[in-house]
Amino acid sequence: MGHTLRSTTTPRCIPLGALSVEEVGGKAKGLAKLLAGGFTVPDGFVVSGATIEQLPDDLEDHYARIGSCRVAVRSSSMAEDSESASFAGQYETILNVQGLEALRSAIRQCLASAASDRVRVYRETRSGATSPEMHVVVQKMVDARAAGVLFTVNPVNARRDQIVIDAVEGIGDALVSGRSVPHHWVLSREGTVQERDTPGEPALLTRDELAALRRQGLAAEAQHGAPLDLEWAIDRAGEIQWLQARPVTGVVSDLNELDRCHSLSDVYTWSNIGEMMPGAVTPLTSSVTGRGIDLGMQRMYRKLGADIPRRDESRYVASFFGHLFLNLSAMAELSAYVAGSSKASMCVAVCGRDIAQVDEPEQASALRRGLNSLRYVSALLSGRRHGDRLDALVRSLWFPTEGSAAELYRAIDRSLPKIWEAYEHHLLSSSSSGAIGPLLLGIVAKGEKPTTAHHARVAGLLAGATEVESADVATRANRVIDALVDIPEAESRFARATPVVALRWLRSANAGHARTSFNEYLERHGHRAVRELELRQKEWALDPTPLVVSLQSGLRARLESRRTRTTSPPEPKGDGVGRMVRSILPLAHAAVRSRERTKSTLVAATQRFKQAYRLLGVKLCEENLLSDEDAVFFLTHDELGLLIDGDEALADRAARRRKALDFQMALRFPQVVTGRPEPLETRTERAAEGALTGQPVSGGVVSGKARVVRTIEEASALAAGEILIAPITDVGWTPFFALIAGLATDVGSVVSHGAVVAREYGLPAVVNLGTATDRFRTGDWVTLNGDRGTLEPGEPDD
Repeated sequence: MGHTLRSTTTPRCIPLGALSVEEVGGKAKGLAKLLAGGFTVPDGFVVSGATIEQLPDDLEDHYARIGSCRVAVRSSSMAEDSESASFAGQYETILNVQGLEALRSAIRQCLASAASDRVRVYRETRSGATSPEMHVVVQKMVDARAAGVLFTVNPVNARRDQIVIDAVEGIGDALVSGRSVPHHWVLSREGTVQERDTPGEPALLTRDELAALRRQGLAAEAQHGAPLDLEWAIDRAGEIQWLQARPVTGVVSDLNELDRCHSLSDVYTWSNIGEMMPGAVTPLTSSVTGRGIDLGMQRMYRKLGADIPRRDESRYVASFFGHLFLNLSAMAELSAYVAGSSKASMCVAVCGRDIAQVDEPEQASALRRGLNSLRYVSALLSGRRHGDRLDALVRSLWFPTEGSAAELYRAIDRSLPKIWEAYEHHLLSSSSSGAIGPLLLGIVAKGEKPTTAHHARVAGLLAGATEVESADVATRANRVIDALVDIPEAESRFARATPVVALRWLRSANAGHARTSFNEYLERHGHRAVRELELRQKEWALDPTPLVVSLQSGLRARLESRRTRTTSPPEPKGDGVGRMVRSILPLAHAAVRSRERTKSTLVAATQRFKQAYRLLGVKLCEENLLSDEDAVFFLTHDELGLLIDGDEALADRAARRRKALDFQMALRFPQVVTGRPEPLETRTERAAEGALTGQPVSGGVVSGKARVVRTIEEASALAAGEILIAPITDVGWTPFFALIAGLATDVGSVVSHGAVVAREYGLPAVVNLGTATDRFRTGDWVTLNGDRGTLEPGEPDD
């Protein structure tokens, strides 16, 4: 059992309207702020400094002042309702308390809850606090027609441009406890309804009530200066009463914090740039790689004759939700200055098709376009020269390994112009490939609108290029697999082993010639990787695990088929398309080789910066400026300089951004959009047989054994790593959240105790599955998808 909390102050009652700088706990503090901001809050008072043995002498007077009516009695701990730990439902809340003796009993229950075992476990694992000082809030009960919660940030996907409102009929206890399925809305901050789930009609809230809740909720957020989790009730007279305001627990940084939008009338696409670096990028990558692409394009366009102002600002690369986009409207401007260039050919080069939304730019004079065309042709023929210069640039890159973080940062900062120059050389080298592709397509299509068959034909023609760098990446991988096939034990020691064990064996003498081939591969292509221009992404030379996984898959496929796949490139087919195409093909193939060569060299230059920034992370940790080395990637290059100069708040910002990246990575967008892109709705995939679909409330995907538990007593059988399937989970289940791998419940909402705690523990969680406890049995192997909201049966991997 817990110990009795003692207070060193005289017990007293403080009217809510009289609270100022009093330390009376999180709940009371939130209510006091709401009152000060002019929000309607049920009248009441705070019991401060009380113990179970000693309550305030003037309790009866304060109870009489508010009418000796039915009241709600709730805890207000000093550790409660912080940004790091909500203590949601851990303490007692007693509703509909009537009469002085009942009030005294309810206050004592709240005080006693501070020493309960469940609070102790939660406090020790989540907040780090020791013995909290407990206060108690007493308020008039609201005769509620409807009640619920409002989040000024979406707690499921961390989007700050969305507001979530859940409502139930009557008082909100059924919502928070998870006993009722709420009416659910997701609104934009401007008020547009983006999602609506209102089981049963009519909806509990009218359009005007939704608008009033949104307006007042945003006002409360502005007053508090942080995203809020607000409880509210609408009384029988239709007035909104605010019952609680607390920071949203574990809130990540704004997903749009580093957005760069050039114009809401411009057309954007993630094609090309998103295929090169799929998903969201880290802030450091956005400020180095994203800026490098943009500045490289600006310099290239100027050299080709476009009238581009020399300003150090973004023009061609935009950022939304941490994802990089190309501005097609701005890129079309080149066609205004160069004869032979067109908006359509640019769109085809980037998106594979013309984009009707992109306007044709106003044309420059014919003389200027003609002169610029000569510059354009010169650039198309200069691929080798740019490749040679880029090689020399990489050789010149050097960063000190000794000295302070400040010294290394200054060295990186001085070298940044070289990475801008590297992008310029690569883009100029690639321009011929971008121009010749659409030209071939137009010739093959004979002036008609290109079809899928036409695109396939051009792809076949371009595939005839030999000695292409990217092809060598695949060819040398097949050489490693060829060597592995000849080793009898490779199947058991490599193909069927874990990646870590497989890598250890491949690097041993037992791997024979396969080891030699693998080392040669890393020597030639070790600077490459998936998402290789993302500065946080480790190159294969540093982390070969992803490469090993692909080699394992290749070896297993080879062993199963017992066929050796040819790696010889197809012969170029110039027949049937005319003399013009045959004359252009050598230029097209040279352009492909040039582009792939400079892309590899650009990645090598990027690798040098990756290594430098990784070392900077180490030094910043040694100097106690960052909590861990990885945090260096979650500040922009300029912010790292500010951190070194003494802006300590940036370290916490980096931690919040790292959490935000997981949410940003899950977002998907239309290929082409006008103005600010909106993420596509996450549609639940058609469930497999036996699968259930519910409401995702905490992201992530986990597979494991199910443990179906209907009572808290049955929960004692839970084993580490199991997925808990229960009708609902109230606060008594909290100690098991450190044990389980995921949570699935038959009913619940985004604000159920289970959902709140699951998010704090980082556990995938899905609620409102309906019949999960009937459909599944303990011991079943299941996959819980907290991103799509599904629970489905499966089989464990070998």
